[in-house]
Amino acid sequence: MKVIILSTDTKHHIYFINKLADYFNIEGVIYERKRLVKSYPTGPFFSQEEDSFEERFFDHRHGGTRSYIVPEIFERLIDVFDINQKGIAEYLKALDPDLFISFGVGMIKPHIFNIPRWGTINVHRGISHEYRGLDSDLWAIWQKRFDLIGITVHYVNEALDTGDILAQETILIEPDDEIFHLRYKTTLSATRMIIQVLERIKKERRPIKGAPQKKIGAYYTAMHVNKKYEALANFTEYKRILRNAR
Repeated sequence: MKVIILSTDTKHHIYFINKLADYFNIEGVIYERKRLVKSYPTGPFFSQEEDSFEERFFDHRHGGTRSYIVPEIFERLIDVFDINQKGIAEYLKALDPDLFISFGVGMIKPHIFNIPRWGTINVHRGISHEYRGLDSDLWAIWQKRFDLIGITVHYVNEALDTGDILAQETILIEPDDEIFHLRYKTTLSATRMIIQVLERIKKERRPIKGAPQKKIGAYYTAMHVNKKYEALANFTEYKRILRNAR
């Protein structure tokens, strides 16, 4: 089973790629460099704390991996500005992939996601039938819907985050969690879920059936930094309630 990963050069994605490489034949990795730029401020918001906390990904004592792509995968890695840009489709077709796994890239167009014989699977850090798009965990917290923080693994189709679901689960918030722990927790869950899905596909040697989404979730764009701090206040209050309930 030949897998190509579409992702970005960030700490949690490096962890994800290295973990998948322990189990599967990673035929290539495409890093997308394009970043969303909004007309309003979206940060900084605990970025240093988030990066510092995630260093545990790279410590073997905590079940992590190297802080860099393993050499045998690095040799198969290319950088692009936009995953949909001219010439990328021809390169990807030449690799003759069975599957694409996308995690952290922008919207993928049909001429790309239709290349693999078994389809393209996306990791969405959110419960997709409620929250599509960006900052799904923060939007759930901002709306005080703490039961809707989670991960959706789904097939990619033409509409963003609406494809059939292969796996989905919510993330439990603990009283001692910090808001900058969420990316760490969701990445651990996403990695485990993708490995389980790929094991099923590898065993079947064909696409596995997903479940249609219950409804089309509302689309959310990147959150304004002021709203992020409002979400932080909600998160802090929720933790206080959890502690008092002990």
